[in-house]
Amino acid sequence: GTSLYGSKSDLIDAVRLGYPIRIGWGSNRIEHVADASFLTVFDDKEVFAQIESIIGQAPAVENDSLFVRFRMENNWTKISGSNGYAMGFMTNYFQDTISGGGFDRYNATTWYVMYPEHTLNIEPTPLWRESSPNWEKYNEEKK
Repeated sequence: GTSLYGSKSDLIDAVRLGYPIRIGWGSNRIEHVADASFLTVFDDKEVFAQIESIIGQAPAVENDSLFVRFRMENNWTKISGSNGYAMGFMTNYFQDTISGGGFDRYNATTWYVMYPEHTLNIEPTPLWRESSPNWEKYNEEKK
């Protein structure tokens, strides 16, 4: 959740301006990078990104050779947050069930933003405001 370079506010602006965003993460000598296909901005402070479901792949070292094998029955997806939160899980598409993962944890995520060659001359603005009629209705219903 700590920025090593760049800023969360710049990331939030990029989301609001519709710039393409990718996320990267790694473990056990493996690095992954994927397009963020669904993005959420929470309270002007954090961004959460979800990747499209993929067919699982499992790099494996046997003797002196490296193989990449598909997990034939599994799809895998991931959600990462700019606060360091991450969740991933696998679904068995033959049985239409969750088959692994599904636990919350914190791990490092790298965020990549593709800025256009010519930046837009517009202000990024929130898509939702506390001053909206829906916000007032929500507050009334909660009382």
